[in-house]
Amino acid sequence: MGENRLVVELFFEKPTFEEVSKIAKSLEEVGVKTLLLPPEDRHINTHLIVECSDIEKTRVKLVELGVPVKEKEAVLIQMQNKPGTMAEAVKKISEKGINLTYAFSVTMDSEISYLLLAATDNRSILDVLPSN
Repeated sequence: MGENRLVVELFFEKPTFEEVSKIAKSLEEVGVKTLLLPPEDRHINTHLIVECSDIEKTRVKLVELGVPVKEKEAVLIQMQNKPGTMAEAVKKISEKGINLTYAFSVTMDSEISYLLLAATDNRSILDVLPSN
């Protein structure tokens, strides 16, 4: 998952970890691989990340399951998990005059973090932060 790219974030209203896990498993049964899964119950709205190319299959399956969802296109950036990497990425974006409308980060392990960003033009973020 090292390539910076456009993805779709799926937001669910306050599901349990078990419910999100079942949704992810149902999506995988129709060939949709979820990219990020929250590690525990958070008692808040939570999300899954899927590839843009899988969004139609995802929509069909979620309707079939009766699961209400909100979608948001975002840019997924892989970074080293060390102090300052997120600030450095956001500074590069700011220097190009791109106004971010959304930012979320998650640490996967001691070496890798992911940053989800959105702007009016998400592709402009990819122009500034191409894959390594």
